[in-house]
Amino acid sequence: METADRYDVIVIGAGPGGFAAALGAVRQGCRVLLVEQNSGPGGIAVFSGCPVFSGIASLESEQYNSVTGALIEELQKLDSAKIVGSTLTSSEAAVQLAMSRLLQKHGVKLLFYATLVGAEVREQRIESVQVFCAGRHLSFSASAYIDASGDAVLAHLAGAEVICGTPEESMTRTVLFRLSNVKSFDKNSLKERFAKKEFPLPNQDCFMGTTPTDGTVLMNLTAVAGDALDPWDLTRMDLELREQIAVILPWLQREFPEFSEARLVAVAPRIGVRASRNIAGRQLIRCVDIDENRPVSDPVAVGKRSYGEHFVHTFSSPWRKTHTGPQPIPYGALLAAPLQNLAAAGRCIAVETRAVSSIRLMPCCLATGLAAGIAAAMQFPEYNILAEKLLQEKCRLH
Repeated sequence: METADRYDVIVIGAGPGGFAAALGAVRQGCRVLLVEQNSGPGGIAVFSGCPVFSGIASLESEQYNSVTGALIEELQKLDSAKIVGSTLTSSEAAVQLAMSRLLQKHGVKLLFYATLVGAEVREQRIESVQVFCAGRHLSFSASAYIDASGDAVLAHLAGAEVICGTPEESMTRTVLFRLSNVKSFDKNSLKERFAKKEFPLPNQDCFMGTTPTDGTVLMNLTAVAGDALDPWDLTRMDLELREQIAVILPWLQREFPEFSEARLVAVAPRIGVRASRNIAGRQLIRCVDIDENRPVSDPVAVGKRSYGEHFVHTFSSPWRKTHTGPQPIPYGALLAAPLQNLAAAGRCIAVETRAVSSIRLMPCCLATGLAAGIAAAMQFPEYNILAEKLLQEKCRLH
């Protein structure tokens, strides 16, 4: 095992949450290492083929927190950002390049192609983490750590309390694919016609497709249930999902004139996992909290007051609820109990599995990442001290 330099903050996972966490920490003057198992940042947006930021409805960067605003500006420099309804769409290549540029500009140390394999813990503090990269075992240490792995891998390896929902609770898994030569269509009309037809596969009764910046149509129609934390089941789901595309495309060509000449041009390299494992946290976001709009005394970001989409048998789950307005996310939902120097960011923060969709969208992951990064940089201060710094970074707290 090779022991490398010590850092102030180590972030595991470079999806939207880890990207924002690394920038949040480094902008506070910390020496930051960002570790990612893929070949660059972006997470689901890049490696699961979904460069779609639902909830970002404007390209006016000053409306958002400092990191989200910087990302929007960088995407515009690449001429790869447009607003469709209430969603910013881009391309995988642009998102990866924009994030890479910002991380390097601010001096974040980057390590790609690296898989987290272990964590050393002493007296409820993580002392070091171990990764495997290019045939070498490396060990890194820091004062504070952030788990932005999506699957709470660091929290799990470090012995933190975690929540693992059932496959039915944790939503379908999918592999996104892109089609070219699709004629212009009205999405609302297509959704109505889609609902009246018999889809050739189970688990899907809602048309989901959007047009990114390159003119192709991004399709979100494959669906399968299973345990994303089981290596064999994960492999089984990947195989099944790719076979589904071969069934779905000819069906679309046959049933919808807009798709009669559609051609498959790209398939995401990785499964899109919507929920798997979460930290238990010092405070848990529950369905009842959202339903009753219970006040949050220590908000650090906001999610949405709805949950229950992407059920494993139909799009809407039996527990689906839709409320209006924002859902404040408490500071305690980022803190991994009982460890004293670990926070979570992105979709693995402390939330009931059935309510994960309230916090999993990319703008929310960016916001919780920024909050976690700043908190880690400040060695997890009292809330009033953290809130002042979050407001300086234009974070929305309510």
